[in-house]
Amino acid sequence: MKRFFKVFLIVLLLCPVLLLTACGTSVYYSISVSPSDFTLGSVVGTLNNESQLEGTTMALSVKENKPTTNPFICWIKDNSKIVSTTNNLNLTYNSQSQGRYTALFDETAPNKMMYASLNNIDFQYPENVANVNFSLNYARTISGSGNFILLESGTATNNKYNSTKTSVIYLGSAGTVNNYRYRIRLNMTIVDVSGQESTYTIDCTDILNNSSFNNNADVSFTISDNIAEGNIVLTFSKLSKSFLSEE
Repeated sequence: MKRFFKVFLIVLLLCPVLLLTACGTSVYYSISVSPSDFTLGSVVGTLNNESQLEGTTMALSVKENKPTTNPFICWIKDNSKIVSTTNNLNLTYNSQSQGRYTALFDETAPNKMMYASLNNIDFQYPENVANVNFSLNYARTISGSGNFILLESGTATNNKYNSTKTSVIYLGSAGTVNNYRYRIRLNMTIVDVSGQESTYTIDCTDILNNSSFNNNADVSFTISDNIAEGNIVLTFSKLSKSFLSEE
């Protein structure tokens, strides 16, 4: 009888633990999806803009209103990363996928485009520079000079760096006058032919915003580097179907 009572107590104590382990805790995540411009296209899918249980799947696709003049370009997450260039997007609700997704359509008027990306960097340095390691950062002018966000980093080959075209800068809402103005900062490590390294930071005096493009697809800024005695030319491009398809 005593033995049975001991076993009963052990089972009674373990029951809450077993129940908690079996049931677990329900975790919900939020995903919101919208087109960049409702006049150019729409998003078709289920469970859009609702919080769902972790592991729930969602299938999305885009519908182009003007496929000839304004085709779909890509999916952008949280106004900062290109996650796919295909028309269909499958998502699973979890901590990595939660966030805001925008289906971007090509604009007829360049000054309405909401996103730009780094195209390339031309490091115009003397022959004694072997390579340049860098990180390119940007900050909203109203956020203070210390609030910089990493846009892209890499190593220049033969003084040239071509962008991965995955990170973007948000320029504001389509068809509206926006106040999204950015400062650009380069953190660099320059290695000369002897292997000696020099690390420093340099800021661009020009401001990047929608009007910088002046209805053009590309804009370039030249930074004078008085330390390494050279120039740095940064070229940004507004997102388009042709830009992302370039080799």
